[in-house]
This record gives sequence, structure tokens and C-alpha cells, in this order.
Amino acid sequence: MKRTTSLKILLIPLLLILMFSLIGCVEEKKSFTGDEEADQRLLPLLKLLDTQTDEQQRYGIMEQIISILRSKNMSEELKLFVNDYLSRYPEDTYNGYYLLILATLYDEEGAHDIAAIYYNRLIKSYEDLMIKGQSVHYYSLNKLLADTSSNLKKIEYYRELINRFSSEVDKGLIYYNLAKACEAEGLWEDSIGYYRKFLDAPPTVIPGLPNVYNETAHYINFHYSGKDWTRETLEGLVNSVKYAIRTRNGSRLKRYMSEDFFMMSWGQDRYDPFTEIPMDLSYFLKSSVWYNRNLETDSNNSEAFLKTGGWSYRIKTWYLYFNRVHYPVDPEINGRWEWAGIYFGDQL
Repeated sequence: MKRTTSLKILLIPLLLILMFSLIGCVEEKKSFTGDEEADQRLLPLLKLLDTQTDEQQRYGIMEQIISILRSKNMSEELKLFVNDYLSRYPEDTYNGYYLLILATLYDEEGAHDIAAIYYNRLIKSYEDLMIKGQSVHYYSLNKLLADTSSNLKKIEYYRELINRFSSEVDKGLIYYNLAKACEAEGLWEDSIGYYRKFLDAPPTVIPGLPNVYNETAHYINFHYSGKDWTRETLEGLVNSVKYAIRTRNGSRLKRYMSEDFFMMSWGQDRYDPFTEIPMDLSYFLKSSVWYNRNLETDSNNSEAFLKTGGWSYRIKTWYLYFNRVHYPVDPEINGRWEWAGIYFGDQL
């Protein structure tokens, strides 16, 4: 009798523990977020999601659940929920989109490095999806571009955009950006190729560069030119030009002029197509032409000015303009000097 009583006493705590455990399970099913209003909307959807085998039907339910959690700013709960879903349904066709949700959540928190992991994963591991009329791969590539400072990664992302979404992107802008990124990495031939594609692409606008087409065309022309007018030193080039003027040797003077030689007033833009005047300086070479002994005081390590006059009674002063060549493609040419053009009139 005593043994029976003792056994009953031992069983009571075990029964109580079991009962409270069951109550706890029931309570868990009654709460998903701790927000009563949200749970009333979410719990039926979660129950329905567990019974659904069709991916498209599950996607519709997932969209509702995601929308509710987003509206309640429950980012952490949403992350846990989506990760749990991905582990339960690893072959789901819509998993690329669910990864995009995770990437977006981390992006919004400023955790761009983590977001990039998800963006890259969905691009490389999952087929593209059209969600609400937009490609998740296209969206992700643009987000990756916006958040990276690596030129090599930019090259990768720009190339994928132009290869896969050529009908949707601004080709001119992408080719120009590709050229710049390749240039920054020392991929000179690639950069030249992309600059040429930029010139051939439909017209676009490059912010802050109103004359970008003329500048790029000049750069391309220089690349394919002989560059035989360049000189190693500024002093040597200026002395050669002075000698040609002093001896009134037009053919020698022409030899030192750059291929894209300009002649313009101070207010014009160097890359304005109307500055390349096909004028033979030999016609103006006469005994009245003079030049200063020294360069102008505002000359520097990148550009120089030599004041001259007597070329024409209409415009009494001409400034010969010299600049250092920026052409990292070829170290033997980069840093040399060229006589690039002439400014008419006194400096503004």
C-alpha cells in the first residue's frame, strides 16, 4: 500500500510537467509574432502553407505573409521565417525571390556586405524570375553595382547586364562605365574597345560631361595616331616651335602641331567641333611675328602658355598652348608634351 502511494506521489510531478508542456505547445501555435493582430492574420496562412504542395500556391501565401511582416516592421521575424522556408523547400522555384527578400532586408539595415552575398547567390544559383514584371536578376545586378567600389566587380556586373539585358539598359552609359572601370584596372585594350562601343551606341547623357563624345573621339583618335608630334620635354618642344617661327618655316611648324590641333577664343570649349579650324599657319608666318622669351606665369606641370603676336592685324595676340599627354596605355608616350592649339586674344 505504501509502495503504491509512493508511486502515485512520484507520478504527479511528471504528469504536471507533461501537462504544462502540452499547454506550452498549444500556446506556441496560438502565437507566431507576439503581436495579437498580426497573429490573427498570420496563423491561418501558416497553417495553409504547411498543407500546400503547389509552388505557385505557396508563393501566393508567402507573399501575404511577407507583406504582413513587412507592414509590422518585423524584419528579424521575417528573416527567420524565410530562412526556415528555404531550408524546408530547397528546390522551390521561387527561392531566388525569397533570397531577394533577405538581401533587401539587410540592405535596408545598411549591411550591404551581407546583402551582396544573397544577391550574388540568387544570380549564380537560381534561375531568373519575373516578379511583378521585373527580373530579380536585373534588379540584383543594379543593387550590386550601386553598393560596390571594386572596379573588377563593376566590370563583372556591367558585362552581365549588357550580355543578358541589352534591350533594357542604357548601352551607351554602360559601355562608358565599363571603359572607365577597365581603365582604372589597367585593362587598356578593353577600355579602348568599350570607348569605341560607347561612340557607336545610341546617344546617352553622361552626368557632368557635356562634351564627352568629342573628348572620347579625340582620345580614340590619339590612340590610333602615330603620336610623332609629341616631345619628351616641354622645353625642347617650345624651343623647336620658337625656332620654326623665327625661321618662318611653315612645314617645320606644322610638324609640331598635334593631330587634333585647335584654334579658338578663350571662351570656347576645346572639344567643340568648331575649334578645329583647317588653317595653314604658314600663311601667317611673317617678319612681324614675335614671341615672349619665357612662358606665362600661370604655366604649370600639366599645361603651359607662350604669348605671341604679330600674326594678324585683326587679332594681335595669340597664345600657344602646350599640354602634357595623359596616355597611360603606353608608358613611353604618357607624360610627353604636345603643342595642342592656339587661343586667340588676351586671356580672360
